[in-house]
This record gives sequence, structure tokens and C-alpha cells, in this order.
Amino acid sequence: MKKLGLLCLAVLLLAACSQNKKAPGRVGQMYFTSISFVSSSNEIEPSCYKQIEEAARVYKKNPEVRVTVRGYTDSLGTKEANLHLSKVRAQKVAQALQEKGVAKEHLFVRGYGPVKPVASNNTPEGRQKNRRVEIEFPYPAN
Repeated sequence: MKKLGLLCLAVLLLAACSQNKKAPGRVGQMYFTSISFVSSSNEIEPSCYKQIEEAARVYKKNPEVRVTVRGYTDSLGTKEANLHLSKVRAQKVAQALQEKGVAKEHLFVRGYGPVKPVASNNTPEGRQKNRRVEIEFPYPAN
């Protein structure tokens, strides 16, 4: 019975993690959110600016933490172009975080291109979910 309970919990956690548009919040002891982009551009979807503001508010509670900003793309295009675009997108989010008060020296920015997709690249909806930047850092103690 205990194994069944653990299995159900694992399935629920996997289902929650498979959603791209997660509400910002705690993941373990990390703050995590995902910012979406318009196809083939570094234009942040307007609805995602609230998540950037929320990430900046959480950062301000613990301003000595290091913030990791990771960019990803869908699988369309060349590997080189996707790596470049993912880095540009991550830099765009890092710039928005800086404008909201996150210290530049606490930002670690990296582009990964199409690796680690969160959905299938075989559908437009899946590709949209894969065009993202993730913001992650230790959650404040308070």
C-alpha cells in the first residue's frame, strides 16, 4: 500500500512538472518559472512579464543568491541558430530582471538550443512550450 501511495505521488509530480506554464513558486527549495517566446524571435510573450516581476520580487527577499537564466528553443532551424537564439532569449530575460532590480553580477545566463524539450516538437503547441527561458534560484528563507 505504501508503494502505491509513493507511485501515485510520483505520477502527480511528473504530471505537474510536464506542464510548461507552471505557476511561479517553489520546486524543492528553488524558485522556478518559465518565460515563453514568439516563434523565431526574442520577443517575450506579453503575459510573461508578470512572471519576471514575480521572480524579481522573490530575488529581492534574498538578494545575495545567484539567479540562473536558461534559454531553450524548439527543434526547427539549425543547431547553431537555435543555440544563438536561446542565448539571446536568456539575455533578454536577464535584462528584464536587471531592470526590475536583480543585480547583474548575480545573473548566470546560458543558451541550450533545442535540448531538454518539455513537449513534443512534432506539434505547434509542443514547439511553443519548448520556446522558453527558465529562471531558477534558491528560494528565500523567509
